[in-house]
Amino acid sequence: MDGRDSVATLISNRASMYLLLARLFRIEADQPLLDQMARMDFSVEVDQPEIAEGYRMLRDFLARLSPSTLTDLAVDYAGVFLAAGKLEGGAAFPYESVYTSPDHLIMQEARDQVLKLYREEGLDRSDAFQVPEDHLALEFEFMAYLCQKTHAARAANENQVAAECLAKQKNFLEQHLLNWVPAFCADVQRIARTDFYKAVAQVTRGYLEMEQTLIESLIHEFLLPVT
Repeated sequence: MDGRDSVATLISNRASMYLLLARLFRIEADQPLLDQMARMDFSVEVDQPEIAEGYRMLRDFLARLSPSTLTDLAVDYAGVFLAAGKLEGGAAFPYESVYTSPDHLIMQEARDQVLKLYREEGLDRSDAFQVPEDHLALEFEFMAYLCQKTHAARAANENQVAAECLAKQKNFLEQHLLNWVPAFCADVQRIARTDFYKAVAQVTRGYLEMEQTLIESLIHEFLLPVT
């Protein structure tokens, strides 16, 4: 595999990772999701310590599934992200507005900001997922979309377009995701009862930290003159 192919694969893998993370936070885990994750190789070596530890936790969890696993995960998802059945202990509501607005409410300035960015790309929320636009799953899907757009530009030898798409990813990562997701993930790890969601939070936080450096290196790659 030459350097060009490796960059294309990296961008494609980033899109797939964001889509997986979006699915994990969108709704509770079901059997197809667990089957998909069981086919993934969580034994790969990763330099980022949080991702490595999260992968280890996921590998161990997926190796000891039981008949009650889906029920346990559904209960944990509802308790962590929806505060279902909780009188105390809080919840990790997956909305940027909750973590960035003074009164910790949904539908605040962050929602308006991301909605504007989506519409600039001609995107809108699916009617099948009726939540505010700053839900974490939608923010991750937006990053996946930008990765896919970058991949298409790369394939068409439109390096300037690819660099612009990467710049949008960098801005969205720094101005939105990194502005609240680390605190959100810390809450998930504190509140979750299953190692599954603790691991998902750990991987998510580590991945976003790694992305900051990775996107910058990709921008540099695309802005280099072609020789």
